[in-house]
Amino acid sequence: MLHANKLKTIALTLGFFIATALFFPTVVNAQKKDSKSQEKKSLRVLYWNIQNGMWAGQPDKYEAFVQWIKEQDPDICIFAEAAQIYYDGTNTQMPNEERYLPAHWGELCARWGHNHHVVTPRRPTSSKSAFGVTNYPQAVTSKYPIDSIYIVKGHRPDTIVVNYSGWYQVRVEGVEKPINIVTVHLKNGKYGYGVPKEKQKESADRYEGEQHRVKEMACILDHTVRKSKNPDKELWIMAGDFNSYSRKDNYKYKWNQASLGFQAQDYMIFKSPFHDLVDVFYPETFMPSCGSLRIDYMYVSRPVMNACSNVRAQPDDYTKREPSGVSKFYIPSDHYPIIADFKIAKLNK
Repeated sequence: MLHANKLKTIALTLGFFIATALFFPTVVNAQKKDSKSQEKKSLRVLYWNIQNGMWAGQPDKYEAFVQWIKEQDPDICIFAEAAQIYYDGTNTQMPNEERYLPAHWGELCARWGHNHHVVTPRRPTSSKSAFGVTNYPQAVTSKYPIDSIYIVKGHRPDTIVVNYSGWYQVRVEGVEKPINIVTVHLKNGKYGYGVPKEKQKESADRYEGEQHRVKEMACILDHTVRKSKNPDKELWIMAGDFNSYSRKDNYKYKWNQASLGFQAQDYMIFKSPFHDLVDVFYPETFMPSCGSLRIDYMYVSRPVMNACSNVRAQPDDYTKREPSGVSKFYIPSDHYPIIADFKIAKLNK
């Protein structure tokens, strides 16, 4: 009897091990398959000029803005006009010490899941209305670590970069090379930099504002992508408010083709290694970024362009702009965002 029970126990134990051996590889394979299916396959980059540090979002503590960013689920965000300037619902400037942004970008972007951020410094100015510094820094927020490479400031009097540009690198999980981010916010207006009010019309007639933007672009490129020996094999994204018009949109503007109003964008088109991503995806389709104008761009190097699977450059229910009734401010911004998706497998080619 004892012998029979012992044999039974041995048989049961053997059966258990056989069953486990047959089942375990299936479990392991399933886990591997599940892990592979969860690997990140795309990278989303969002650019937006958020008008005076998201002035429209101040009354609700940026809740609607944060919720919209969450819904887009970007991996990297690039923002122009990243500093708060005015009190809620007014065009009265706040002293720097009362401004939530740019000092608290880390706290704000953590609300949509980005634990890394950088903000370009603000250039000192003699303007009393700006409280000693320019009002338009750029910010980059990310799910991944950001390294600051260089801040492009330019030099007086000819190549000054009115709103400093930043060159940053983001190390994205699954992407073999660093992603170079260059932030841009060029001088606005038709007249030249620092021109007194009584001479601004004369300066504008000579396209001195556009000429200054060309100098800004040359300086920014010299200190970023032109430092690279082979940008056509690297990952570069240059995004921002260029305050300038592209001749690729002239089917809409219908200007004289020889117009000096295209100088800054001509410099990008003919003298940089970058490609205008919105134009690549929507040739001969006008995609305004600020009212009826296209002055915001996302430029990319060839490998990034080849990896792009989708670009959104049209406003949705939240980002479509509405007049605020205060000054020339809009809700939520006077600009529209650009959102681009890139296939990670192609970024690694």
